[in-house]
Amino acid sequence: MRPGTILRNHYKIIKTLGSGGFGDTYLAEDLDLPRNPKCVVKHLKPKTSDPTVFPIALKLFEREAEALYELGRDSDQIPKLLAHFQEGTEFYLVQEYIEGHDISKELTEGKKLSESYTITLLTGILEGLTVAHQKNIIHRDIKPQNLMRRKSDNKIVLIDFGAVKEISVLTTANQPGATTLTVTVGTPGYMPSEQSNGRPKLSSDIYAVGMVGIKALTGKEPKDLPTDQDTDNIIWRQEARVSNYLADILDKMVQEYFRERYKNAMEVLEALNILIAPQPVPVPTPVPTIAPTIPSIPKTKPILPRLQTFTTVKVNRRGEIISRTEGRAEVMTENLGNGVSLEMVKIPRGKFLMGSPEREAKRSKSEGPQHYVDVPEFFMGKYPVTQAQWQAVMGNVRPVPIRSL
Repeated sequence: MRPGTILRNHYKIIKTLGSGGFGDTYLAEDLDLPRNPKCVVKHLKPKTSDPTVFPIALKLFEREAEALYELGRDSDQIPKLLAHFQEGTEFYLVQEYIEGHDISKELTEGKKLSESYTITLLTGILEGLTVAHQKNIIHRDIKPQNLMRRKSDNKIVLIDFGAVKEISVLTTANQPGATTLTVTVGTPGYMPSEQSNGRPKLSSDIYAVGMVGIKALTGKEPKDLPTDQDTDNIIWRQEARVSNYLADILDKMVQEYFRERYKNAMEVLEALNILIAPQPVPVPTPVPTIAPTIPSIPKTKPILPRLQTFTTVKVNRRGEIISRTEGRAEVMTENLGNGVSLEMVKIPRGKFLMGSPEREAKRSKSEGPQHYVDVPEFFMGKYPVTQAQWQAVMGNVRPVPIRSL
């Protein structure tokens, strides 16, 4: 379509964004809304004139449009589907325009990015992908070009879900009355073997996300990395500066055999969460006997924060300690007056997975849906609150004992 073309007296084409075997994508403006906001128009059509193919294409189009409506409604990291319609035997999707850049601009050839950048990138991708995987929807074409860095908030947005591309590759098979897909949806290097054989799974997306992470760490395209002759697994660690723990996670994500990978985005986020938010455990940690919450503290001058050694433990999802490291945390003492003070430890910000998986045995409705919660940094009392500290803050209000349920 040429610039200036108007679809349905509604969407005016501005320019072509992309064109290929799966269809054409255009930047457009919505003439029906104030200030004519920008949108993205995808033009799809089957590569055959056989009239028996059209009903199949229409059914597929309606199914995938409904899935895109739902995904865009449930996640701000997936573009909203604004409209879908057909004209003749051709199909159109109108989606929210994401202003920003795709991350191929960040993952340039030969540039090795840091582990912290890679963890943040992986987390951003997986947070959006979790919404799709919870609905059993496979993206099928995760690669740097389909991961947008939104300008307004720097979040990663997943674009160009692969299922809609099937509409453009519907064609007639050799046998009369049969219809097939002649082109596999996906991108070499980011597409695992089971997907290239036409049997994609949720873990196929995990492989692609893992390859994006490996590209960030190594600065190399997947096709330029060697593979193990016995397992066909990618060999990449020698090209990166990376902790064994993150490297192990990435290795599991990109296993050649799909059963050896994480099953879905939720599982990978759970593993990465240990890296993102290890919890400092001050020593000693006695159990408080009264409610530790202090509503307010007199505005007296505190002693300046100082560093103190503590032990950080990393645990797996069963709560078992898998490593210990020594670190230092900020500790400060608040002078409450009359010779009473309160020692507090700074707890760093973190991201925590709340709730239980939908398929967990004996799971109650109150335990879902699973979601991540960001907790800002805060100071916590190092020891149980004493009677003297309580009285210094609360006066004669009696403390409330903590009782187990």
